Amino acid sequence: MLFQKPKIIYPKDNKNKEIFIKIKKILYEEKFQKDIIDEYAIILSNENEIIGVIGRYLNNLRCLVIQPKYRNYNFANILIDFMIKRIYKNNFKEVFVFTKSINCKIFKNLGFKIIYSNDEFSFLTNRYDIFTQYLEYLKQEKEENNNNSAIVMNANPLTKGHEHLIKTASQNSDFVYIIMVSEEGSLFTYKERLDMVKLVTQNYNNIKVVEGSNYLVSKNVFPSYFLSSKEEVIKKQIILDSFIFVTHIASVLNIKKRFVGEEPFSFTTNLYNQIMKDIFQKQGIELVILPRLRYKDKAISATQARKLFINSKFEQIAEIVPISSLNYLKNLNPEKYKENKKLLSLVDKNN
Repeated sequence: MLFQKPKIIYPKDNKNKEIFIKIKKILYEEKFQKDIIDEYAIILSNENEIIGVIGRYLNNLRCLVIQPKYRNYNFANILIDFMIKRIYKNNFKEVFVFTKSINCKIFKNLGFKIIYSNDEFSFLTNRYDIFTQYLEYLKQEKEENNNNSAIVMNANPLTKGHEHLIKTASQNSDFVYIIMVSEEGSLFTYKERLDMVKLVTQNYNNIKVVEGSNYLVSKNVFPSYFLSSKEEVIKKQIILDSFIFVTHIASVLNIKKRFVGEEPFSFTTNLYNQIMKDIFQKQGIELVILPRLRYKDKAISATQARKLFINSKFEQIAEIVPISSLNYLKNLNPEKYKENKKLLSLVDKNN
């Protein structure tokens, strides 16, 4: 069968507007929902008919569709291989795929391995060795105690609310592991957030801050294209996060409790805590939900701290962040963030 080489199509490229309309029609016919896509790759027949399409967001494969009459050929493999090479060219070391579980075989045949799977969806990587290396790293960081706890923390930036969570966990545990959210996409970089957490915990003798990974709390990469609603996307993300934590992280570090903060005004966080608590209970892990620390009758929030920081209101920031965070933030330049539209857009982001 004669066909053209795979071709990249950008969603906002007006030069390929007609082809993009055809791509949307193909995805609609497969009942795929609208999703965030950086770029698509398509294969065209010599008659310019779309044979198949695949999408990419960051290092995640999405929206693989081969037109029915071409499904007995090797086009799925060609598109996946092509997009993997594109991902590597964008300086990623690993490729993820979230897919309906019935499609797992396609990706497993191309060297992907399952990190988590249920009857509905599966999460796979083509570099399972990186995942096992992370688990080996955690084993090396493990302390031999019976009553171990964990906090998974973004700290964007670290507030007195985070400090209260850390102190409470320390007082009610033999040992506490603080696992950082490593995903970029926050106002403050992973290194900056990690620095603030290390500073506030340096005088605790039963706390260890461990590196995060791309396998836990990567909220920006869970796809919506094969799910029916935004709420379904959130639920599946929570299930994925919870089972990866229970099956891999908690088992390696012998964690019996996880401490989280209450979020009374966030539907997503409330749902997160509710589903996580149910899954944890069944696995013998306690989820401890602490009420939010308040200042002047208002719950302290990292969003509030970011808004004050971006406007250089350090006297007011001092009321809601510990001294270590305050000094760290003073050494950063708020003007740098104001000049960068991408960074500025992250001030109000709920993380």
